Amino acid sequence: MATHQEAFTGPGCYRIVVQGQLNQAHSQWFGNMTASPSADNSSTVLEGSVADQAELVGILTALYELHLPLLAVRKLEDQV
Repeated sequence: MATHQEAFTGPGCYRIVVQGQLNQAHSQWFGNMTASPSADNSSTVLEGSVADQAELVGILTALYELHLPLLAVRKLEDQV
């Protein structure tokens, strides 16, 4: 099975989808990311700019600590 790995080359926009809903108090943990419920309210979509790999890892770690299953992480066009 082939996998695609993309090098982290600097700032970029990301869309992260987790199962479940984020509490509004937690949304401030994610810096420039905006949190929105999915159309069916079963998941939360975080979208926004990430300055570097450390910030991205911090966001993913925070979601892990909240026990929200990660459904998708996608790098969007290089808009920051």
